[in-house]
Amino acid sequence: MKTTHEFTQNDWVVMIEEQAAQALVEANPDIDWPVPVISQYGERVHCWNSERREFTITLSATEIRKVKQSGQ
Repeated sequence: MKTTHEFTQNDWVVMIEEQAAQALVEANPDIDWPVPVISQYGERVHCWNSERREFTITLSATEIRKVKQSGQ
């Protein structure tokens, strides 16, 4: 089965590896998983830090997975 790494605006994503997610939260406690996607440019996925949408973070498309699609 081929894995897709395409995300659209307002998809909600989490890190695939729990340790990587925890490291990001330790570095910045204002990140609240899952996070909403703003846009994607190749492997770079730009997301808001939380539902509050205070600042943006950039994640690798191969290191995240979708938990809720936009419009759901």
